[in-house]
Amino acid sequence: MQCHQHIAQNYLHNAHFNTTQILSSSHVIDSIGLSEGTYVFNEKTKVGIERKSDGLYQIAYVNGENVKEERADLVFGAGKSAYTFAFWYGNKLMQQPLNYLVHEREWVNSPGFPSDQIYYGRAIITRCLECHSSFVQSKVISSGNLQIEEEFVKNSLIAGIDCQRCHGPAAAHVQYHQANPSAKEAKYMVGYQQLSRSQKVDMCAVCHSGIDLQMLNSTFFFKPGDTITSLPQYSTYAGKDPDVHGKQKQLLQSSKCYQLSELDCVSCHNTHSDIEASLAVYSNTCKKCHQQMNHQSLNAKALIAAEENCIDCHMPVKNSKDIGFQRDGGRGVVPYKQRTHRIAIY
Repeated sequence: MQCHQHIAQNYLHNAHFNTTQILSSSHVIDSIGLSEGTYVFNEKTKVGIERKSDGLYQIAYVNGENVKEERADLVFGAGKSAYTFAFWYGNKLMQQPLNYLVHEREWVNSPGFPSDQIYYGRAIITRCLECHSSFVQSKVISSGNLQIEEEFVKNSLIAGIDCQRCHGPAAAHVQYHQANPSAKEAKYMVGYQQLSRSQKVDMCAVCHSGIDLQMLNSTFFFKPGDTITSLPQYSTYAGKDPDVHGKQKQLLQSSKCYQLSELDCVSCHNTHSDIEASLAVYSNTCKKCHQQMNHQSLNAKALIAAEENCIDCHMPVKNSKDIGFQRDGGRGVVPYKQRTHRIAIY
């Protein structure tokens, strides 16, 4: 921040930086706009979301009696779609029963949880935090019967995606430039312009290739210039239809725009910006290559819309096949929606 003030100030409001936040104060809870509420499983069972002096609690009520309550210690999500909440259970991190949908302003049952009972038993593991934080120190413990459990060092958790997750270890860089303030050429850092396209994309793909990616070492230690294609169990695009949640690289790889050009992630995304680009801005990126657009099948009204918006037709919002949110009272499931990164004619 001393040297890159403008970038740092913008990045504080960026979705990557805010993908996890420690709920250490009422100010953080207020900043993400969480409201109290009640989720009804049935006439005897409900979860109350209640604000207390020390934080936001999810409280299990059975026949009107408080049988369990846990304070939210960590929130996952940058506020674009949904929030997921976690609480410390000793040195383990556990998921709370309810998620919050931002646009619907609605509390819903966490994906994959039982639909007929309150559940506090899902552990959040390092693999979750590898894409939603910058570091946490963990240790594996055995609980007998060949079961493996994981514990964390609480104060080691660095929430959000910080500068070093994308730019690599910076200690030597900082030390050199503090000692040599007049030096303008960056030392001891890997410049993105020096990387190949595949290396650039892989820095994003570490987290945007889905949860199936397995590494011998934690992805916390993945650095610019590393490649994921040599990692165990990495699956490249094989002509299938990957789910829209978390598999942006595979979807992009399946696009002719990617295959027939030098398109990469930063062609469209400004990863330091604090403002989400509009559809018109993204569409202008398309027009850099597609200056002569052929929309013979469109009527006059649709043709006008297409002049300003390539995205909704060629990268439509789709429902995730893997994630859905159960509404209270058995009112059905809210699908998780995300824009596909497979650029195509649909």
